[in-house]
Amino acid sequence: MLSALTGFITLQIIAYLRAGVFEYPLDDVYIHLAMASQMVQGTYGVNAGEPASAASSIIYPLLLTPFPNTEFQRFLPVFWNTLAVAGCGWVWGRIVEETGKAGVAVWLIAVAAPLSVNMSGVGYTGMEAAPHMLMSLLMVLGLWRALTGRGVAGWFIAAVILAPLFRYEGLALSLLVAGILFLQGERRAAAVAFTAVIGLVGGFSLFLLSLGLPALPGSVLAKMAPMATSFGLVERYAVSFAFNVVQPGGALLAALILVALMLLVIFPVLRRGPPVWILLASGLAALAHLLAGQIGWMNRYEPYAVVSLLAAILLAGSVLEKGAVRLVDGACIILLLAGSLAYLPKMWSKYLWNPRAIHLQQAQLARIAQDYIRVPVAVNDLGRIAWRNPDYVLDLFGLGSDEARRIRFGGGPVPEGWADPLAARHGVKAAMIYDVWFGDAAGSDWVRIGELTMDRPRGALGDWVVAIYATDPAFAPELRSQLESFAPTLPEDATLTLVGAGT
Repeated sequence: MLSALTGFITLQIIAYLRAGVFEYPLDDVYIHLAMASQMVQGTYGVNAGEPASAASSIIYPLLLTPFPNTEFQRFLPVFWNTLAVAGCGWVWGRIVEETGKAGVAVWLIAVAAPLSVNMSGVGYTGMEAAPHMLMSLLMVLGLWRALTGRGVAGWFIAAVILAPLFRYEGLALSLLVAGILFLQGERRAAAVAFTAVIGLVGGFSLFLLSLGLPALPGSVLAKMAPMATSFGLVERYAVSFAFNVVQPGGALLAALILVALMLLVIFPVLRRGPPVWILLASGLAALAHLLAGQIGWMNRYEPYAVVSLLAAILLAGSVLEKGAVRLVDGACIILLLAGSLAYLPKMWSKYLWNPRAIHLQQAQLARIAQDYIRVPVAVNDLGRIAWRNPDYVLDLFGLGSDEARRIRFGGGPVPEGWADPLAARHGVKAAMIYDVWFGDAAGSDWVRIGELTMDRPRGALGDWVVAIYATDPAFAPELRSQLESFAPTLPEDATLTLVGAGT
């Protein structure tokens, strides 16, 4: 636990020193905060009175509802992720303790894993990934204890139910665990877990449908859509698997699956009783992630599967004889080294710079929208600009706008200038977008007023240049005047350049 928390706090300190302020490394954190603030006011969405499912998690926005639109609310993701990272470290320690091992190798595995498999890093993102990892580890520990005759604990069933409420990927492990409980004679516990998981996830889909939205969140559909519109079902899984396994995190997950398979092949004792079930549950869930999940983008998607399968390998290997146990421990140490190589270099070289990048780009755009122009705006990064914004925010990416998502991924040709009628319908007067993403979406009469750029760009963003348009030509003089007033207030390393009209 101390190892996990030390890593988490170290990441926060380094990021703060690089940015000069506290900021999250992902704009997506603010999408959840904006959703939470609107939920308190009676709207499930990011704009008052307009339903939208911009959050990728069912339950995480609910945890962010206290103190809406305040600085206290802004720090709630840090609070919950601190608890989640501490919980992940504690449960990992309990899992290592369950193996009954002793010695330097075991201490190395216990202390190094929270850093090597990005346990601290998923908490650093401020998203729901760390709570989901915690639920996954609790499922592995709870299932092992149930399989080894120590009963089905209430916290175990709670984790089975909560995992998919934090992230949809949790469905695979939760349903597999429920199925194993059923096969092992724990019919009541299996029925409770299965009914609750299907009922809550299905009930949420019915809730979305009742609002006139698709059954899955727009954030999930928008990220799945490019693959869904380009390939058939079987091809989609094959392409997803091929793409995922060449990413560092995906290759690590594939290596873990291979190690689990090799153990089952080499050691017959692992092919019966608790070991085979714990390996099957975690291994099949990991395979499902490679087939249908995502890898990368701040390495927050797959670490739950990595750490769950690593825990399953340790627990299953603990029943082997002494020499074989050493072999398993050695394999785990090698996998931890591979995890360090997969996650730590990019964390240091890119992701620890992201709070600075978000501060110099998204936070400054939010200031333009909320403190200067104060009109409805169109954007391609929704969160920072939407949170605490009383004016309408049109999300051209499609997370918070089902209209935009349907136009972009409806299956037909996307017409040039498609954002113009959307902007007009919602009274949007300005747009702040990446031209490399949405230049073709701009209306023919949009007036390009300026661009926000970052000096010494570091981190991982969609682009380093944000174009600022007046979507209504009549608003162009006012927008230019406000940007002229705003430009001198920019922090160091952010530059606003006006274009046209002699500037």
